[in-house]
This record gives sequence, C-alpha cells and structure tokens, in this order.
Amino acid sequence: MVSPERFLKIVRAFLHNLIFWLLLPTLTSVTVGQDSLKIKYDTFSGFAARGVYDSALAEGKDLLVHPGVREYSAWFYPKFCEVIVQSIKDTSSGVSFDLVNSFFSVAAQNDHANAVTYKLNHAFLLDRYFNQNFSMVYPLYQSVIGESQAIDEIILKRISLKAAEADIKDTATILSVLDILTFLLEKYPKDTKWGEAIAALAPELDDLLKLRLMLHQQKPGSAPNNWAIASILIEKESFRDALIYLQRLISEYPDVSKYWKALVYAAEKTGDDEKALEGYLKLVKLEPSVKEFYFNAAVLFEKKDNYGAAVKYFKQASEAGKGWGKALFYEGLVYENSARACGTLEFYTKCVYQLAYEKYLNASGYDPSLQGVKERINEIEKFLPDPEEFKTNGYKTGDLIKIKGSCYIWIEELLKVQ
Repeated sequence: MVSPERFLKIVRAFLHNLIFWLLLPTLTSVTVGQDSLKIKYDTFSGFAARGVYDSALAEGKDLLVHPGVREYSAWFYPKFCEVIVQSIKDTSSGVSFDLVNSFFSVAAQNDHANAVTYKLNHAFLLDRYFNQNFSMVYPLYQSVIGESQAIDEIILKRISLKAAEADIKDTATILSVLDILTFLLEKYPKDTKWGEAIAALAPELDDLLKLRLMLHQQKPGSAPNNWAIASILIEKESFRDALIYLQRLISEYPDVSKYWKALVYAAEKTGDDEKALEGYLKLVKLEPSVKEFYFNAAVLFEKKDNYGAAVKYFKQASEAGKGWGKALFYEGLVYENSARACGTLEFYTKCVYQLAYEKYLNASGYDPSLQGVKERINEIEKFLPDPEEFKTNGYKTGDLIKIKGSCYIWIEELLKVQ
C-alpha cells in the first residue's frame, strides 16, 4: 500500500510534466519569435549600415509593427530615422505621409533621448517633401524651439519662409505667425524685417496689443511675447500695466539688463521709488561700469533720508565715471543739506559744511562748467570753521576728525584738518 507522502510526490511529478508539455508549444513560439526578431533586426541593421536604403526601408516597415521591436528601440529608432531621411530623397522610395507622421510620433514618445531630433525631422519632412501648410508644421517646429538649446539657421529660415507664405485667414494662424516672428525678432534684434512683418500683421498698436494678449493666454511663459507686451504698454504710457509683465520677466530672468532698465523707467513714471531703487541696485551689479545707475540709486536713497547710502552711491558714481563732477557735486549737496537741517551752527556742523565745501571744489576741478557749483561754494564759505576753532576743539593740522553728534551718526568720512 502506497503511503500518503509517496502518493503526493507522484501527483506533483505528474502535474509538473503535464504543465511542461502543455506550455512547450508556447515556449517554442516565443523562442522562435525572438530569433525571428533578432534576424529581422540584424538584416535591417546591415542594410542601413551599407546604405542600401530601399531594402532597409522595407525591413524597417516590418520591424515597426513587430510586437517586440521595443527591445531594440534604442538602436532601431535612430537608424530607421536615418533610413527615412535618406530614402525620401528618392521620389520612388515609397515613403508615405502616413509613415512619416506615425513613425516620428512613436519614436519621439519611446526614445526620449533623441526626441528633439525626431520632432525636427518630422516637421522638416512634412514641410519640405509633403508641403504641409504652416498651421500643421509650425507646432512641430515650435516644440523643437522650446526643447532645443541651439536651432539650426537653415531651419529658422525655413520657418520664417513658411510664416511669410502662410494663408492668414484665422486667428490661430495669425497667432502662430506672430509667435515665430517674435522669436526671430528676439533672436536677431538688428534685423528689421521681423519687426516689419509683425507690424504688417496689425498696423495699429492697439490691434497688435490685442493679438499679443491673446498669444499670452496661449503661452503665458513666453518671455519674448511678455517683453513685447511690456514694450507696447510703455509706448502707450500704460506704465502700471507694463510693470506687471516686467515683474514676471525679472522674476524668471533676473540677470537680463533690458528688463530691469524698462522696469526702473516704468517705476519712475508711476512714482514707485521702491521699485525703481530695487531696479537700480540690481543694475549696478549687472553693469557696474554705468555711472548713471549708481547716481540714480543715490538720488532715491536721499529721497528716503538715507544719507549714508546716498553718499556711498554718489561716491561710486564718481568712481565709475573716473571723477564725475556731477556726482561729487551731489555728494556735497547731501552734506550741505544735512548741515542745514541739523539746526545750530556749532563746531561739528561747520565741519560738515567743510566736507560739502571740499566736494564742491573737487567737482569744479573735474568739471569747471558744472552749473551751480560756484554758487554753492560762495554760499557756504561763511559757515566753515576757522583755524582757531580747530585748535579750540583740540585738533591740529593733519588730524582726522570724526564728525560727532546724533544728527551726523551716518557720516563715515573723516575730515582732515588743513
């Protein structure tokens, strides 16, 4: 009599053999399928390598619909892309519109590393060999522009030609044409034809603004379009509205000088001193050789009664201008105005007038024609300390005086006794 344990072993062995024989046809077909795919791919690859593009195209079409082709996707898609590009030059090759449209769409989805290449070829082939209209090929070109670091000049010329030839009958096409023309205008600012083409789309400024606002709804992140909107609003003297778009631009592109320059201009026109000051302080970092940026920042600091910062930036303006008389003059004005505002004409107040006096003399030396300097010199000469006052307060020739008094705690410059 067979034991229960022995019986179970016999049953397990029987079931194992049964499953093997039942699955054998499937396992065989998988192996055969894999072998068939490898043979087909090797044949295709060989034709492609030797430049036998007609045969490679035929093999590639079969591989394209093979259920296991993804196993070879990293090698197959780039090679088949090259085969199509080379084959399509032969009008009898049999490369169809549907093949181009389907293959490049699938390739871009499955081979992300080469997606830009597939999209560019997709657009160019539909454009060049199938003469598809602008509204169909531009979205493909646009995708390439958005993803690529460098766009081939030939492609840009092709897009601009398509835009010029576009049959503009609907708003969508107009906006697409405006979009690419804006991109080209931004890329080639010295080429006037792009601006002229944009003007032809909407001769009136208000109409162009409407189009640009519609384009903004489609592409709110388009820096060239946001810049164009801000520029139009500044031209229309709608400075507060312009600031909205300029703020977006400096937030996204904080190191682009032209955005900051436009922002300080619009801010000054609206009386927004804080925004203007923020702009000038950024500009002195972006373009440290421009003396006017320091000067304008100093003026705004003085308006805020921040005399220490005002003097600092007037000094930097003079240094950037390699001895700019106007900046020295205004630095002197800060000292003089502070002395006048602080009340009694005691010793240290006279010393502040002396600082102002010396700034005026320096300014006159750099720029003798500077208006107002001589008047200020003549006006404050009577407020300067005399030699006896220095002695009375314990100072001798050559000493450096630190200006004292709560009204002058912001003054860092030392006065040298002459």
